[in-house]
Amino acid sequence: MDDFSAKIVNNALNFAFMTKDTAEKIFAEFVNAGKVSKEEGQKLMEDFLKKFETEAANLNQKLKAEIKKNIEEFGFVTKSEFEDLNARVSRIETYINELHKKFKD
Repeated sequence: MDDFSAKIVNNALNFAFMTKDTAEKIFAEFVNAGKVSKEEGQKLMEDFLKKFETEAANLNQKLKAEIKKNIEEFGFVTKSEFEDLNARVSRIETYINELHKKFKD
């Protein structure tokens, strides 16, 4: 993952943690104010976290797709393409060295 992509993911994770902390505080305030029971507050928090995790997974998939699309649009070489090209260059170097030795002798 490149630096830009890593920054996006890190920022998204930071936002996720802030959201979870904020939600916990809000549900705790509801419980402390007597608006919901402790069990109801816990259930609300669990429901929120399940929905949040589902949405975070969806966002992660969309983010990966967008990054992949941008990589393709900008014409960047993928890691597998780079490795394939590197292997081809290595084979060509080996072949040239063998030819060089053959004609040198």
